[in-house]
Amino acid sequence: MGRRDPHSAFARTFPRELLASQVNGLAEGIADRYDSTMSWADSPGEMIALVYRVRPVAWTVTKVAGWVWPGVFWSGHSGLRLARVPIPPLPSPRWVRLRPLLGGICGTDLAAVMQRHHPASILQTISSMPAVLGHENVSIIDEIGPEVTGWQPGDRVVAESALSCAVREIEPRCGMCAAGRFTLCQHFRTGPLPVGSMIGWNNFTGGSWAPRFVAHVSQLHRVPAAIDDATAVLTDPIAGAVHAVLRCLPSDQQTVLVFGSGLVGMGVTGAIRALGSRCRVVALGRSPRQAEMMRRFGANEQVSLRRSAPQAERYGRVAELIGGEVVPSKFGHQAFFGGFDIVFDCVGNGQSLTDAMKYARSGGTVVEVGTSQIGLVDTAPLWLDELSLIGSNGRAIERYQGRPMHTYEVVFELITQKKLDLTGLLTHRFRVDQYREAFAALAGRARTGAIKVAFAQDHADPHA
Repeated sequence: MGRRDPHSAFARTFPRELLASQVNGLAEGIADRYDSTMSWADSPGEMIALVYRVRPVAWTVTKVAGWVWPGVFWSGHSGLRLARVPIPPLPSPRWVRLRPLLGGICGTDLAAVMQRHHPASILQTISSMPAVLGHENVSIIDEIGPEVTGWQPGDRVVAESALSCAVREIEPRCGMCAAGRFTLCQHFRTGPLPVGSMIGWNNFTGGSWAPRFVAHVSQLHRVPAAIDDATAVLTDPIAGAVHAVLRCLPSDQQTVLVFGSGLVGMGVTGAIRALGSRCRVVALGRSPRQAEMMRRFGANEQVSLRRSAPQAERYGRVAELIGGEVVPSKFGHQAFFGGFDIVFDCVGNGQSLTDAMKYARSGGTVVEVGTSQIGLVDTAPLWLDELSLIGSNGRAIERYQGRPMHTYEVVFELITQKKLDLTGLLTHRFRVDQYREAFAALAGRARTGAIKVAFAQDHADPHA
């Protein structure tokens, strides 16, 4: 018996030529209207959306200007701006169109807009542009395809963002998807859909920073009535934290460092406690306010260090808490002996990964939660101390209390059982046309107190 064409089921219900023409039309529509002057009223079949597009020359000029003017990254010189774009079509009969109530700004989104990522990042190989951004969401179903069952217009959902085998309707599914590790899907570049690993970072689904986007029925998760929108929009980033902790759940006897006290660090600390661990947790952050929030989520001790603190000062403060030893090397570099059983790196850059590996004891474990990319890393501790380095990518079908559960459903259960309280973490809401103010608030969070910033669409919302 011959191997089945993994794309045949999709092709039978939605011819590839028709899909290609619709996607190409959407991309061309975005490109044609990208710099145009527009009225704020949506035209039939179109909408006003926040679109991101990289142009090499403009990227370089903006990067240089950003050293002295951070606001350039959301100015008219950047790749981010409002545009009138086509409302995305349903790619197959098993897709739905969604109206986002809130669309969160992810830390990775912020890093991309502020061009903190290396231009050679491999993430470009699983993205397509121009893209209507936004994957964090709480949404209302606006329209369902003819083969969608179990859902109705008006249902309130969170759409999981991965464009995996189930979404692409590929059979048989790749090994990762079959194992429930769909964020590691091997078909982000293949199948009848265009290149794309997630909602928002592609040129065909749209995203939650717009009035409409599309998702496959397999991506939908019903929001419990007890969870309000301000909490529901946090589902995705908190799920990333829960997934990381489930990848390496500390025992009660272990000592843990949570490196980074932003939303992800709060989520990791809260997840450690919500999942039942009574380990010693030390939180490393930058401000007294962050320290207060980390205490709220269950940290036993906090270390606050300014961003510009030299390595000797950083290591010395941490060594005091853990009983470690800091030994000077050459050119201002330091060795760190002793350390934590587990370090969760919730920052995600070369320096934080270097520090995280040094803060881990010999034979310890580092969990890379932040979305690190190309950077300068001192890898000596990795082999010298025989560390275990664990990556963490978003979400999965977890084994939770003996049950297979999507990470989103684990988060919903922890919230409804009052084991995880996310009240107050959504600190700022803006209209999409206020995107400059939104990004300024998030980039200047030391001044503004921003934790999670989201775009609020102009829809009636009974759950607000």
